[in-house]
Amino acid sequence: MSLHHETTGSGPPLLLVQGGVAEAGAARMLVGELAVTHRVRTYDRRGVGRSPAGPDPVGLTAHADDAAALLADTGPSAVVGVSIGAVIGLLLAVRHPDLVTTLVAHEPPLPGLVRDADREAALDRVEALAARDDLGGALRLMAALTSGDDPVEPGYRPEPPSGDPEPALRRFLRHDVPAVRAVRIDPDAITASGVRVVPTGGVESRGRWEHRCAEVLASRLGRGLVELPGGHDGPVTHPVAGAAALRGLVGGT
Repeated sequence: MSLHHETTGSGPPLLLVQGGVAEAGAARMLVGELAVTHRVRTYDRRGVGRSPAGPDPVGLTAHADDAAALLADTGPSAVVGVSIGAVIGLLLAVRHPDLVTTLVAHEPPLPGLVRDADREAALDRVEALAARDDLGGALRLMAALTSGDDPVEPGYRPEPPSGDPEPALRRFLRHDVPAVRAVRIDPDAITASGVRVVPTGGVESRGRWEHRCAEVLASRLGRGLVELPGGHDGPVTHPVAGAAALRGLVGGT
């Protein structure tokens, strides 16, 4: 699988694994801040933007192996994963621990750790809307579940997609959302990997399900939860403050 990827800056390597259908350039402001000290690699996940979709369905382990392939020519790297990207990062650490030095896992959705009947029912509605091709309704419900009206850092500007985002959105809702709901990651396997994993949560998303997942993961790994500015997408929507916090977490590895 050949994936579109971009590299910015110089210094120790850092792979950013984004959430949703974010393309390589979606977090350009965050990447610019991180690139002051690191060589930052971003990419279009398979089926997103300029990367081919490949066969359906695709499990998250395939996404983790894709990330490993990107790291094969850089050597061990720090990894920052956001949302589904954090789940991919955790699987990457378990499956390819030799390629990951430190993993910052920001609010990974982990239904195997935190069961929530109301959220599961809401996600059933998301999948039903997506199956009827009501992408707008599915996305509005997903946004209400994850980000709400979280504030953004002054000066933050979101990046537009490179092309028509609809195919990637359809694929995400029909394939990636069910894959996330089905994934199970044993915290003991994460510990056994030897990778330094730092679970993080957004200050603005305290009490929400993804934040609780990060809390439980941190507890199971014997760590304290680190909070970052913003909410579920905090590292992206707060690029200056987020990059400063992330640099402190990954260091110069």
